[in-house]
Amino acid sequence: MADTYFSATYAQARARFLKAAEDAGARITSEPHPLKGPDGEALAIDIARLGREGAPKLLAMTSGTHGIEGYTGSAIQTRLMEDGLAARLPSDTELILIHAVNPWGFAHSRRVNEDNVDLNRNFLTPPFPENPGYEALHALLLPDTWTAETIQKSQEGILAYAEKHGFDKLVEALSVGQYTHADGLFYGGTAPVWSNRVMRKLFEDLFLDRKAVAFIDIHTGLGERGAGELLCTLPMAHPVYKQAVEWLGKDVRSTSDGSSVSADVQGPMKNALIERLEGPRGPETLMAISIEYGTVPSMEVAAALQADNWLYAKGDPKSPQGREIARALRGVFLIEEDDWAQQVQEQADRLVANTLKGLAGV
Repeated sequence: MADTYFSATYAQARARFLKAAEDAGARITSEPHPLKGPDGEALAIDIARLGREGAPKLLAMTSGTHGIEGYTGSAIQTRLMEDGLAARLPSDTELILIHAVNPWGFAHSRRVNEDNVDLNRNFLTPPFPENPGYEALHALLLPDTWTAETIQKSQEGILAYAEKHGFDKLVEALSVGQYTHADGLFYGGTAPVWSNRVMRKLFEDLFLDRKAVAFIDIHTGLGERGAGELLCTLPMAHPVYKQAVEWLGKDVRSTSDGSSVSADVQGPMKNALIERLEGPRGPETLMAISIEYGTVPSMEVAAALQADNWLYAKGDPKSPQGREIARALRGVFLIEEDDWAQQVQEQADRLVANTLKGLAGV
């Protein structure tokens, strides 16, 4: 299953998505990216709209917010269309599939975008929060060279930080986001990047003036192998979190209460959508979550991200070392095995079915 389910490249994933959308009778639009892929291929955020245009209820699903994680999200979106989801939509519901929110990262097999920005840390406005923990770690995380000796020295320094401050503080320092080192990990940027601007426009054009909106963002890389954790970035007392639990069950986790596999990150895309939809012309009912599919142990993910960050800051992506680092990064965000692919799709199918059931009850 995996060899036919997952695409080998962004270009192949995009072509398969667009064909499935066309075959399903979708209304297709694209937002071209100003840059090209590694082989000169066009990049874009592609939007497939199925069901009644402008219907009072909306289910929207995004893939590739974190670039390389788009292989899984793209496969899910494509399979949903191939399996005839459009024909099963209620007459009062529109489905919008947004493919490759970060197409540059997807095409170049990176989690970040063309500016080294983590898109899910970019939806903030100044003043940007400080991250003193990351400040203390940056030099350790980005050595001048990438050898067995420098890697060991970096790991020893990171472990020493964890022993002194606690593992939770290490995770917080590394992953919540930082806004001072443009060459560093989990950099949120200091201005809205291209994908941010496009998505905010789509929020304005496609999500307003609805009775009910459900939003699902697909991610990989955190949690137990094959497990799809449902994540809400708002506190448990918030109506959006409560709506998710009502429709999807008590397995929904809040990143703000410490029970999630994800840190309580700063500036995620979902929060920008929620803030806009809680304002004028927003829906009466709103549910917005991520599904995070587990792959390999978190320390392996962190090591692969660190190596990739070093490669693009100080190394040569076209070298043999660069190709090996890229191969390792793909391996921590995508498990190209049949059982993992089947688990991923089965959970996505249940998630979509339960969400549509929840929308039907509004």
